[in-house]
Amino acid sequence: MSTYLVWSNHHHAYWGPSGGYTTNWLTAGRFTQEQAAERCSRRTWEPRTLPPEVMVLAPDSERAAFTIAELCAIPSQIQDSIRQATRTAIRERRAREAASS
Repeated sequence: MSTYLVWSNHHHAYWGPSGGYTTNWLTAGRFTQEQAAERCSRRTWEPRTLPPEVMVLAPDSERAAFTIAELCAIPSQIQDSIRQATRTAIRERRAREAASS
């Protein structure tokens, strides 16, 4: 089963496993897709701002082991995923707004 991290653009950190935030992806909470989506919908998304939270697939979701080189690359890969998820959320919001006007 896939697990997700929830990144807070508001706090510049990941949601923790039982509340709070952490900047370390290794200690971040792991959530199902449904749980992550629910957490991403809790905070009001103000106009002309970044989405408060976005979800990304946890790097260790489908792998139990990594080489040292792979572990070193993960933080930058996650940040790329966060940027992509943020851009996608903005694009989808704009499309919804255009469709409703």
